[in-house]
Amino acid sequence: MLVFLFSTAFLIGCSSATYSTISYSKYEQIRSVRANAISSEELSLITTRFLKSNDLYKRYQEAPRVVIYDLDNRLVALKTRELAYYLSELCYHVGSELDLEDPMFARMFASSLVYSYTYLFDKKAIPAADPFSMEFRFALETYNRSLAQLVRFAKRNRKLANLTDLNLPLIRGALSMTRAEVETAWTPKNFLEVEVAYDYKNAGFSNQISKFGIGTPLILIRKHPEKEPEERRKYEFVAGVGQAYPGTALLTLEESYLENRNLTLKAVIHLYDPVHRDRVQFSGLDLPMESDTTTPLAYMLSGAEKRDGFFAKFDGEVALERKGLYLVYPYRKGKIPVVFVHGLASSPFIWFPMINELLADPKIKDNYQFWVYWYPTGNPITISAADFRDTLRDLRKTYDPKGEDSSFDKMMIVGHSMGGLLSKLMVTRSKKEDWMKVANVSSEKFESLNSESKLEVKRVFEFKPLPFVKRVVFIATPHRGSNLAEGFLASIARILFVLPKGALHNIGKAYKFLTSDSEEESILPETYGVDGLSPNSLFMKVTGELKPEVPFHSIIGNSKFRDLEWINDSVVSYDSSHIDGAESELLIDSDHSVQDHMPTILEIKRILWEHSGIKNFIPK
Repeated sequence: MLVFLFSTAFLIGCSSATYSTISYSKYEQIRSVRANAISSEELSLITTRFLKSNDLYKRYQEAPRVVIYDLDNRLVALKTRELAYYLSELCYHVGSELDLEDPMFARMFASSLVYSYTYLFDKKAIPAADPFSMEFRFALETYNRSLAQLVRFAKRNRKLANLTDLNLPLIRGALSMTRAEVETAWTPKNFLEVEVAYDYKNAGFSNQISKFGIGTPLILIRKHPEKEPEERRKYEFVAGVGQAYPGTALLTLEESYLENRNLTLKAVIHLYDPVHRDRVQFSGLDLPMESDTTTPLAYMLSGAEKRDGFFAKFDGEVALERKGLYLVYPYRKGKIPVVFVHGLASSPFIWFPMINELLADPKIKDNYQFWVYWYPTGNPITISAADFRDTLRDLRKTYDPKGEDSSFDKMMIVGHSMGGLLSKLMVTRSKKEDWMKVANVSSEKFESLNSESKLEVKRVFEFKPLPFVKRVVFIATPHRGSNLAEGFLASIARILFVLPKGALHNIGKAYKFLTSDSEEESILPETYGVDGLSPNSLFMKVTGELKPEVPFHSIIGNSKFRDLEWINDSVVSYDSSHIDGAESELLIDSDHSVQDHMPTILEIKRILWEHSGIKNFIPK
């Protein structure tokens, strides 16, 4: 019996483990394969496998830094490419457990960055990198995220303005920044803050426009440039809104880490502008660049929306402070300007979902730049249009004083509702006599005005097409007015609107001679912008049948989809929105907020392709 027990114990001790398979739950296998130190608290399967196959797994759990130092020596001796990746993930894994204040934080993430760069680009490492391997994908992620950690570290230590002062310890030696190569319109010294785009979740935009590749997406918050000329400042800063721009950071090594003997590894910081490029070239490679253009827009607009409540849209004094044409991104010669003009009781913020989508199209991004116009919609439409016309001329004088930029001469304007009426007045012509005739006012009445009033009348009522505006898109535009402008809602709007004091003075000069003592009783007095939207207004009687003298397109809302007599968007009828001679006319299943809908955005994309001569547009 005793012999039997000993024999059984011996056999059990010598037997192998029990083998079996267990079915994965849904998505479990793919998640386990794709998990790494970037996306979880655990190491990837490939790094874990390496540690276990080299009897290092338990040792790493007990003394991770010792294992890292030993593997670094092995990497330098053997120059094995896969080992560079394993080291990058191990350093990232250790660093993720540290606070920014920990002395080892910078060392671990700087080392992770160098190791991942070595795996991806070092020609001394063997064998050549395989772009289809999991190591390559993970190394790219580790590079981007390690650089993001170092940006956070530099921000914490106030080193972002002078990046060349940044020296970071490595597992072996130190990383020294020799210079910064900046492609953006401004240097790091011009930025008040730099944020990592990875740190923010976008809210408000239905679509996140980002691209995957090499680099760390940033949000660059620009401070007010006191030393810049006032004429440029007024166009580059949306009134009261802190400007935020997208950027992508890269770091390149000037020498191989594997052959560095002096213990100081030289590096160059690059800052690229993702609005103007999608790819980068270095180390003999043409690479897709990681970018995020949506999060900086959301970051910029979030403060503005908190500041401006509902009633601010009706306050003329507030609107006057905001009034102006604003460049969403810095002026770029060679790109066609597209100017977006909002409607009644609205603001330029309505256009940013569309701009966000347009930036996702590489060809549109390469050929166009986007601007927005902000104006007090309580003012009479003709006065707002005159101000818009003056602003466009001034902007041309500011950014292209010699008229050398041929792309400026291809400007396109997109207007929604009342903004479409302002846009139409940029590409049509009128004389003061046209208005006097409809109002039945004699020429003697004009001649009796003082010289200042005469100039204002001419500025407002005498205009011709701007020579550099070559195409217009009308979205839900009431060319012949809206009956709602004569109803109860219009009366409420007149109560809500507060006209700016300066506007009242100009309205008096421009309109008084047309409306006071007029023999035409059907002419309604026009004190507010909403007055001009009435089908019986002087504005509509003069401009209702004006035809743009450039190619134009109509996008019309239709919330009913019945025959043409009943088509409307709940505010503007089809008869009012339609103009004969349009290059295209598209009906959208929508209420008056037509600009929010994807079919509208796709139509704008198609028009932009057509306008710049891009062929073969296929809507996705």
